[in-house]
Amino acid sequence: MAKMEMDAIDASLLVAGLASAFMLVGVATFQLFDVSFSETLFEPAGFGLSTAWVIGYASIVGTIITNDNTEFSTLSDDIQGLQGYYMAAAIGTLALPVAFVVSPAVSDFFTSADLWGLVYVVSVTSGQFALGWML
Repeated sequence: MAKMEMDAIDASLLVAGLASAFMLVGVATFQLFDVSFSETLFEPAGFGLSTAWVIGYASIVGTIITNDNTEFSTLSDDIQGLQGYYMAAAIGTLALPVAFVVSPAVSDFFTSADLWGLVYVVSVTSGQFALGWML
């Protein structure tokens, strides 16, 4: 895929990431076959990862993997090549979900009110879009 183009895979992953972000911060809920996506799926190193978090971060990683113009080995340089907001959004979309799991203060902040949850959703989604579109 060329730069400045979105394909069906990126669009699908963006929708999955958007839905997962809403579920992660508690603005939306989803349950399928008696499995709530906000419940902890597993706990590596004592950090609880919900189904929503796993799907959301997998969608971010999938956006990078399916992009022909970047690889994990050059991702840092590619992100630094972005300008202003796009660079901040791309860094935020990679770091915020990790901080959400690792730091109770971060997760408590973004789940404390729907407005802050919406800020999280917009930040992560716009960064994922930047990763898919700009890189």
